[in-house]
Amino acid sequence: MKKIYQKLFVAMCVLCMLASSACDDTESPSLDFSGDVDIHSFVVNGVEGTINEENSSISVILPAGSDLTALTPQITLGEGAVIAPASDEPVDFSDRNGNLLNVTYTVTNLSIYRKYDVSVDVARADITSFKIGSAEGDIDKTNKTIVIYLPEGTDITSLIPIVEYTEGAALTPESGAVVDFTSPVTFTLDYLGSLFKYEVTVILGEAPKPVLVIYNGEDVSPIWAPIASTINNGYANPKRDAVNSTSTCVAIMRNKEDTDDGGKPWSGGALWGTYKVDIDPAEYSKISLMVLKEAAGDVQIEIQSDGEQNKDWLKVFYSAEAIGEWQELIFEIPESRTAVINNILVAPHVNETVDDQAFTSHMIYWDELKAYPKE
Repeated sequence: MKKIYQKLFVAMCVLCMLASSACDDTESPSLDFSGDVDIHSFVVNGVEGTINEENSSISVILPAGSDLTALTPQITLGEGAVIAPASDEPVDFSDRNGNLLNVTYTVTNLSIYRKYDVSVDVARADITSFKIGSAEGDIDKTNKTIVIYLPEGTDITSLIPIVEYTEGAALTPESGAVVDFTSPVTFTLDYLGSLFKYEVTVILGEAPKPVLVIYNGEDVSPIWAPIASTINNGYANPKRDAVNSTSTCVAIMRNKEDTDDGGKPWSGGALWGTYKVDIDPAEYSKISLMVLKEAAGDVQIEIQSDGEQNKDWLKVFYSAEAIGEWQELIFEIPESRTAVINNILVAPHVNETVDDQAFTSHMIYWDELKAYPKE
């Protein structure tokens, strides 16, 4: 019975609302969807942006070296439309670190609006591949240099390089042209009014071995095994700076007390077993390692052959002048060593700590383990 009364009450309320609406002479304001909310042109520093109407985006490419902060785009709209940010209003399209920033522009006209995603960048063009026959050049994009090694006796006065580069750019000399490499040759990319020059050098002889990256925490990140410690693989870099800007590293808690977990001089980590290396001392002369800790003292790298044979202990002092900073330490492989290096053990603070009044337990980090070829 109660449910019947509830249904009747709801029905009566609906009828009253309909009756009230019928008697109300006030008309609701009508919506007008005829406004033009398109951006007709978007110009930055005299450069016309490319407008993609399908996904409501605009891209602008400025000459190389252009400052992308406080730009004042000139924007053309339909009649009656307004836009935010406004035309000629200064806008940052990159932050102070040079990271690009997309900016949303909103056009409003009558009862409708439309959003555009706007990006501004500078012209960028690169040589991505440089080959002469089967030999491939080593491209340094930062310094815009290319070095290519060819066999002894090659006639370098009439070589034909095959070059791959950014689509839309013009290359001089052209890919496939005959070039005299008696002296270094400049290859120039002309892209969107900006020039990008690469100096290409041909060297006769065998190419030297590259620096061998053993661990960097990002694209080369073997797992460190614990040696009298708890290993933190893939630990967030606590101090990203010009010395070490990578995002991850390795860390252990080096304890003052004499324990089997971080309290031994040899506490650290090892690359062996599944993650063993293969470094020939006949080809490589030194190893580098970055270390960060809160105490001065020796850092040790122990190198071994498979089966923990043929051991050498290499020590370098982490200086007091830069405590708390990343220091790149260089370890010389003994000239007398002939055995291949398969295992690498790192002890980041190989000093005794129990009687060291200045030492307190703290996290110690290492990163960027590399082997350098002999000159």
